[in-house]
Amino acid sequence: MPSSWNEYIGTVLSDSGHVSRSAIYGISDSRKWASSAGFDVTSDEVRSLVVGFMDPSRLWKDGVHLGGRKYTCTRSESSLIVGRESAEGNGCVIFRCCKCLVIGTHEGEAHPGGCYSVVTKLGEYLKEHGI
Repeated sequence: MPSSWNEYIGTVLSDSGHVSRSAIYGISDSRKWASSAGFDVTSDEVRSLVVGFMDPSRLWKDGVHLGGRKYTCTRSESSLIVGRESAEGNGCVIFRCCKCLVIGTHEGEAHPGGCYSVVTKLGEYLKEHGI
């Protein structure tokens, strides 16, 4: 596996061809560990996701916000949130690990199922290793 957080973004997520934009943020402080170029999720958006994993009612009502974009919440579990933009068919997948959130979006040619698979596999790997 990669040796730096930026390598996880590039090698594992972006280079898969299934993830358009991606990021890894700390759960406790909402700080960015790494992200693809130009994909900036605000600390308020990260905090909203962290709270959403504990109580998804706001995500169902207000949607999932990432990098200034709004996605309709279509799935919420203890370690997984999935959202979709109805107009374009773009979407997002967020996986909660022990210490971080792995965030991926799919746009255009990127396949939703591929994005889901890549983000959840990385999330499960990190979670298994206590990260």
